[in-house]
Amino acid sequence: MNISFVVPCFNCENYIKKKIYKLCQKLESLKIKYEIILIDDFSTDKTLLYINELKNKIPKLKILKNTKNFGKSFSLIKGISACKYKHVIFIDCDLPYFESLGSIIKYLKTNDMVIINRRKRGSKIESYKLNFYLLMRVFLGYLINNFIRTWFNLTIRDTQAGLKGFVKPKNFSKIKFISKRFFFDLELILLFSFSKKKIFSLQTTYSLDKKSNISFFNLIMNFEILKELIKICFNYKLMNEKIDSFLR
Repeated sequence: MNISFVVPCFNCENYIKKKIYKLCQKLESLKIKYEIILIDDFSTDKTLLYINELKNKIPKLKILKNTKNFGKSFSLIKGISACKYKHVIFIDCDLPYFESLGSIIKYLKTNDMVIINRRKRGSKIESYKLNFYLLMRVFLGYLINNFIRTWFNLTIRDTQAGLKGFVKPKNFSKIKFISKRFFFDLELILLFSFSKKKIFSLQTTYSLDKKSNISFFNLIMNFEILKELIKICFNYKLMNEKIDSFLR
């Protein structure tokens, strides 16, 4: 199997080298042909310097950089557009759900998309020592996912986990994605779902990161998140009623 791995990066100087070496070691052990595309989203620390150093040591790395901070969705779309293989896996730079990577690759052989589903029966949180902030994140995530499921009549219960694999559509570069920062995962799932592609979800054991770029008290960012979600919901609701197939 030939696979392109897409890894968006932003201000991750403290761990990016260790994580990429870990990813390469895993992929070498699986004996697959691969490339890794790192996209730096205009980091303000030494992330870009460190990933350029990695490029000198790992020939299978490709480095892309944004001219300003565009957001995770923009970075993923840019990275996927540059992939040379039709099988694509994107994963956050801290390698969440890393133990499930082998399963993602396995099930990608017989499915159009494979996703991590933290709300599938059998999935569980590693630690239950949750502070108020983490509890609120879990609760808000639950509300958003239930709203999305109800709005689109989706059976998928988790759209935002940071590890997914899919078969890249031939017309990917022509798709006009709405999301630029937060909800590319959701858009991709909707496109595959509307096109009646085969989507397989995996249960997982996961932990919650106590650090996040998103703050409940950052009103401007929260407004942007809500605005982007509403725009996607209304646009794709109309598309679903008029278009039978999006992807070729």
